[in-house]
Amino acid sequence: MQQASSTRWIVAVLAMAGVTAAGTLLPANANAAAKYVGRMSIEVPEGHPKQVAMEKFAKLVSERTNGDVEIKVFPASQLGGELETAEGIRLGSIQFGAVTSSVLANWVPDVQVLDLPFIFRSEEHAIKANALLKSKLGTKFEAQGFHLLGFSVNGARELISTFPIEKPEDVKGKKMRVIQSPIHIDMWKAVGANPVPIPAPEIYTSLQNKVVDYFDNTTINYYAFRFYEVAKNFTKLDHIFAMATWIVDAKWWARLPKAHQEAIEKSAAEIQLLIPELQGKADDAALAKTVEQGAKVIIVKDKAPWQKALAPVWEQYSVKIPDGKEMIT
Repeated sequence: MQQASSTRWIVAVLAMAGVTAAGTLLPANANAAAKYVGRMSIEVPEGHPKQVAMEKFAKLVSERTNGDVEIKVFPASQLGGELETAEGIRLGSIQFGAVTSSVLANWVPDVQVLDLPFIFRSEEHAIKANALLKSKLGTKFEAQGFHLLGFSVNGARELISTFPIEKPEDVKGKKMRVIQSPIHIDMWKAVGANPVPIPAPEIYTSLQNKVVDYFDNTTINYYAFRFYEVAKNFTKLDHIFAMATWIVDAKWWARLPKAHQEAIEKSAAEIQLLIPELQGKADDAALAKTVEQGAKVIIVKDKAPWQKALAPVWEQYSVKIPDGKEMIT
């Protein structure tokens, strides 16, 4: 029920932002039998900017391979969550995924660099880093059974809270819901908060029941999952940009003709640039709707105190990610 409800909200937001699910059109030559069929698993519901973009990606690939390659997109975790998607790609039961970078850290520890606070100066910086990250990490992903197509920026993580947040001192002693990631846990310990790992579906009730005081998430989710009802404060900090890692089953990839590989690489690069645009429109529309519902938006203009407070996380993880800073220029 909650999934269906959130899907409707996301579709409504996209409509307000002028973004439609036109990408769900079938390939022009869908009636022809494809020589290579790949299943793509994504976690977001139908109508989400990421799902819209992936359908456009599938259509481009079909057109550029004359229908030889068909990518079937399965949204809303139909084939499993992001961890199951990564495992499925390694096993060969799934061929494509665009998985949150931290999920892949068990196989490629270096990818944790993307979760370091303030690693990116801006969304533009994150977008430009794609080519360098791909060149630095490609062989490491290949060694684990993944062909790396690159990265896309799926929006920034912002602070969502039951109390106003502007500076690091504001969260001292507060209970924060975090994802189950060592970097995220240590990040919020560094500013004196009390991190509490809680699954995403339990965030709303955890805020409602005061199990936690705040968390971080993307703008569109603040509206889509109605978090503004139980957490009226939204702080735009942009401390982490949510990055999706585009991966393909390396064995399946190796069977493709070179021309088809090039068509997929080209299409992926184009869509990776499109996603921030779709996401930005949806985010702007979503935040405006939360303000109409009583949300209070704080924009942190001076991030230096936050960067200083979170510096110990860089020092702690520099041993695990020795080339972290060099990967981002």
